[in-house]
Amino acid sequence: MDFTQTGKVLQNLVYQIAGPEYKDFVTIAFGWKKLVGNILAERASIHKLEKKVLFVSVTNNVWMQELILRKFQLMEDIKSMLNVQISDIVFFLKQNKVKSKRIRKKNG
Repeated sequence: MDFTQTGKVLQNLVYQIAGPEYKDFVTIAFGWKKLVGNILAERASIHKLEKKVLFVSVTNNVWMQELILRKFQLMEDIKSMLNVQISDIVFFLKQNKVKSKRIRKKNG
């Protein structure tokens, strides 16, 4: 009996569902944590891949600067480690949802 790792089966299923149009995006999404490390992966996430341009949302300016400094190395790593060719990476700040605050009127 041949056993296949569950993760590999799920990964193949995601590729099948996404189809060939999103293959490169899915490949980068699966390899993102390996590319940037745990800390940056928690603070920057893949948004979309459009016409070979990768869009990445970042939590704040400090992490954006870190990624900008590593941009060309990151593009090279995507090419060499994931076998995906991209032409550019665009970083942008993630918009936080603002929670509305209730204003209470004081009686008196």
